[in-house]
Amino acid sequence: MDRDQVLADLDALTTQQAGVVVISAGPPGTTPLPAWAQVIEDVRAAYLGRTRRAGQGLYPQPHEPYPDTLARSPFSAVTSTVCHEPIRRGLDELMGLQFSNSYTAPGMLGERRGAFEEDLRQALLAHNPAGQYDETIRTEALLAVRP
Repeated sequence: MDRDQVLADLDALTTQQAGVVVISAGPPGTTPLPAWAQVIEDVRAAYLGRTRRAGQGLYPQPHEPYPDTLARSPFSAVTSTVCHEPIRRGLDELMGLQFSNSYTAPGMLGERRGAFEEDLRQALLAHNPAGQYDETIRTEALLAVRP
């Protein structure tokens, strides 16, 4: 999305007491990926290549951190809260999660979805035969209000 335009539109549409909240995992590389993420990436790359094609949309991916975008907007008073939550996913849950991502959505795989699913299942079980996959989810909430 065009972040600057969205913030300008929100400025025009909201009262002076309004604010904006941006929830994300934080900047790329903020949290180390679990080892099993590389297993998924390798299988995905075998089917779709290393370059992600989905999610490219009309707007280029912004390289600017959200706090910087917010700081120059009408909602320039920014505070941040970060929390970390350890979670454990089972094999079926982790498999389902892959099909909810734009870059491994069923439409991206087409007729090869069944083969992808089987190869990914086997690769994940080879990585962890117990079928349990731990990670820590990082969530950052940026609250931006008018100064």
